[in-house]
Amino acid sequence: MSLGVHVDVEPSVFFTRVSTLPATSTRQCHLLLDIFNPTEHELTVSAKNSEDLVLHPSECQRMAIQVDKFDFESLPQLDQEAAHFSSPKQLEEEQQHAQGCQINSKLDICWSIPSLQRHGEASVEGALNQLVLEHLQLAPLQWDVLVNGKPCDCDVVADCRVGDAVTLEVKLTNLNKNPVGPLSLTVMPYQDYQNGVQNYDLDEAVTFVGSNTFFIDVVKPRESSVCEGALLFLYTGDFYLNMKVQDDSARRELPLAWFTLPGVHVRAQDTPLQAGA
Repeated sequence: MSLGVHVDVEPSVFFTRVSTLPATSTRQCHLLLDIFNPTEHELTVSAKNSEDLVLHPSECQRMAIQVDKFDFESLPQLDQEAAHFSSPKQLEEEQQHAQGCQINSKLDICWSIPSLQRHGEASVEGALNQLVLEHLQLAPLQWDVLVNGKPCDCDVVADCRVGDAVTLEVKLTNLNKNPVGPLSLTVMPYQDYQNGVQNYDLDEAVTFVGSNTFFIDVVKPRESSVCEGALLFLYTGDFYLNMKVQDDSARRELPLAWFTLPGVHVRAQDTPLQAGA
């Protein structure tokens, strides 16, 4: 005699919505997960770089995780023979699967039901859409900005003395598989009055040593190019640098997201700077 048993396996957690928000660093972003607990028990969800989330039965809450953006360009590619016999849709699905696996390995999302002493892992792979993947991807063009030799990112304020030359260094690293350029980079100082008004008319407050426009020649894959300049702040105050990149190549138009530079905030003072400033 044999007995057939039908077993339905239900997910312990649902990701009802996945979205992103920018972080202060251009190399990071916030991944927002709307998580639903379909069980009849209290459930705890944990992840790297995030506080644990406690969900009551049938409750939905949002978890925010700050993540480093992912270099999808470094993922292994399908060999030419496999790619030849695959449809474009199959290739896209394979690519998204590889990207989802890389993201899951970094998030390390786990769930547990203390009352049942059960636990497991959760995957966001099936909940990631193309827009979210684009926001999570490290831009193929990486920009590093240094003021007086110190990196400017993550809301860093660079201090300087009025009348002293302030060195500016912009480094472009090409993570793309194709050469980029030539490019032109224009630096425009402004003051933000924190009321929606930005003043770019600073000819009498800020002056450049040389030109405020730099030209970048063709940059090969996995290589870098550096622009160097200097400027003087003639009055005290808080100043910001808006840097715009123009693709001078007529061959193609690159995505605007590739030209996102870190924000630069400079505070000019008329008193001697403290050691280490």
